[in-house]
Parts: sequence; C-alpha cells; structure tokens
Amino acid sequence: MFILISGQSSSGKSRYAEMRLSELSGTPKIYVATSRIYDDEMRERVKKHKAMREGKGFITIECPEGLGGIEILEGSSVLIESLTTWAANEMFTDEGARQSGHVSGIILHDLAGILERAGNVIVVADDLFSDGVDYDPSTMDYIRLMAELHVRLAELADEVIECVSGCPVHYKRP
Repeated sequence: MFILISGQSSSGKSRYAEMRLSELSGTPKIYVATSRIYDDEMRERVKKHKAMREGKGFITIECPEGLGGIEILEGSSVLIESLTTWAANEMFTDEGARQSGHVSGIILHDLAGILERAGNVIVVADDLFSDGVDYDPSTMDYIRLMAELHVRLAELADEVIECVSGCPVHYKRP
C-alpha cells in the first residue's frame, strides 16, 4: 500500500499519517525524518513531532537526503516525513542548487527502492501551491519540482489524501 498525504502547514497531516501507519500491517514501523535542524523554531518542531511519536513503536531514522541508502526490511511499514523537506535537501546543497529534473529523478529512484522493499509506505507532503506569490527563480524551480512530484506520486499512490483542518479528504482510494 502506498499513500500520499498532503496539506497545508499544521493541517494535521503528520498526526493522520502516524495514525494510518499504526493501522497498517507490516513491521517494523519506520519513521524517516528528513528535517535538518537549522534554528530554534525547527528544533521545537522536531521536538513536537518526536513527542507525538513517543510510545507508538516507531523506529526513527534521521535521513535528510539519499533515502535510497537507508535499510528497509522486507515488508516493513515506512512513513516519510516529509517529501517537501527531502526535496529541498536534495535540491539546495552546500555546493549550490541542483536542477529540478535531476532532483526529481533522484527522489523517484530512491522512493521506488523503498516501495520495492516495504509493505506499506506513507509519504507526507506540504501543499505549497496556494499562496499566489511569485518568488525568485530558484524558489519557483523548487515549487515546480514539488508540483511535478505531487503529480507523479499521486499517479503511483493507492490512496491520495489531503488534510484540511485535521480532516482527511480522500481524492483517490483503492
């Protein structure tokens, strides 16, 4: 089972994704955290997410990029939090920005490897498409990358869900 869950910031998508992963068969239950901690705000956000997972039996793997290299046991259930951060980490490196087409290929390749091994995969992604603001060219390239990845993952997914104010809205179901 492959599920894509998207939504605005603080829409309840992470809480919903964790609940769904807990309901699915497949062990171990692996939480792939893609965040890099750059400041106190991010540190607090990570702390909040860790507290949400506490006692739920998740094995946490912190991996901001190169997810194709993580060990996924056959038949496990995997939650990737989040596509948005993973893509930003792959695109904006210390060496500079990579081309979005290159990053898309990396992410789709790495995800395909995870999907082959895991019994269930949930990917959480932020909706970045509704503010109507024009940004600098590299940010617009990133937003286009996220749009492409949302479309590609929605095509691959068994379920596509958007969280709105804590309520899941199903766009695609098995």
